[in-house]
This record gives sequence, structure tokens and C-alpha cells, in this order.
Amino acid sequence: MIPLRAFIFSLLVLLHVAAGAAAADLTLTLTNLTNGTYFTPLLVSAHDADTDLFEPGTTASDALVAMAEGGNINGLIALVGDEDADTIANPADGLLAPGDSVTFSMTTVSDRPLLSLAAMLLPTNDGFVGLDSLTLPTTAGSYHYDLLAYDAGSEAND
Repeated sequence: MIPLRAFIFSLLVLLHVAAGAAAADLTLTLTNLTNGTYFTPLLVSAHDADTDLFEPGTTASDALVAMAEGGNINGLIALVGDEDADTIANPADGLLAPGDSVTFSMTTVSDRPLLSLAAMLLPTNDGFVGLDSLTLPTTAGSYHYDLLAYDAGSEAND
């Protein structure tokens, strides 16, 4: 996978951590910053260090290729252990259009301190937006991240 050097997606994380609690409530706002590229259904997941949706610079998994080439997130959902309070599939309820945002909530637990997300870029043959294993902040507050686009490397670019 090759990162494309353009910030195309903005992630705003509002984190509320209860004192002494093992869980954190997140409110996430995802914004498509492109001028003509749609995102297929997104997968957003909090996970442990043994789980990766993808790893930049390595060969794409079959599940990642299915998402990057056709927008199918089912393999990635299975990889992170199905949908639950800390794995949200398709929060935009379909495509996320250029300039649009989606806001949703999720709950994480202390043994899943990393956040990842992925969605296919339309129209591309195997491009995707991704966030790989961001360590979630432990202090309540508002955090902003700009994300990169990646080429899964599974199809020739023409």
C-alpha cells in the first residue's frame, strides 16, 4: 500500500472519559474534504495491538483488497470481531459525498486503545482512505486528525 500525499478526510474525536472507568465514550465526526470523490461505507473500529485493518507499506490483505476495489467491508468487519459498541459499520448509511460529514458515537474499553478506519474512494480502482491504529487519547477533550488516501496496490494504475 502506498500513501497518497493529500489530506482528504478530517476526523474530529470528542472524547469523554469517566474518572476511574475502563470505558470511554467517543463522538466522532468524519468529513469528506475532497472535491469530487465519494467514500463507500466506512468501517470504524477500536481494537487492540494484535489487530490491523491495514499496515502502510505492506501487501494488502484479501479483506482490504475487497474493500479497496469494491467497497465491501464485510471481511474487515470479521477481522475486528463483528459490529458492536466499538466497531461501527457504515455510519453514513451509504456513500459519504464530497463536503459531507457524519457524526456518530461509539464506546471503547481499555483493552482496545487503538482506532482505525477505512473506506473505498470512488471513483478509483483500488484507492481508499484510512487511519491505521491511532492511539486514542486518554484525556477528555476534542481532537482533530487529517487522514491520507492509500493505493492498495492490487490493480494497475492507468
